[in-house]
Amino acid sequence: MLTLHKLDLTGPSGSVRITATEATLLQAFAQSPDARLGFDQVAQCMGVPMSEAQKSNIQVRMVRLRKKLHEVGAEGAVIEAIRNVGYQFFDELDIRKP
Repeated sequence: MLTLHKLDLTGPSGSVRITATEATLLQAFAQSPDARLGFDQVAQCMGVPMSEAQKSNIQVRMVRLRKKLHEVGAEGAVIEAIRNVGYQFFDELDIRKP
């Protein structure tokens, strides 16, 4: 469960603080009909320009987000890179707004 106003991600194994950028990204995945975002959409959520130089920055941020998801109890491939497309989210996410 993602609590937006607290920037808190909670799961069966506990909770972890996330950044506003990570919250924006998770919300975008949840609102996407197939939980898939293109590289340009991910870059926009992260507030970085889409370029080859920024692609590695985006990859690092996605690794950090995956680690946080696993910390709270997500199992398996929660977010996968899709070659030449972007990323796909493979878990349930309940979002709580204030």
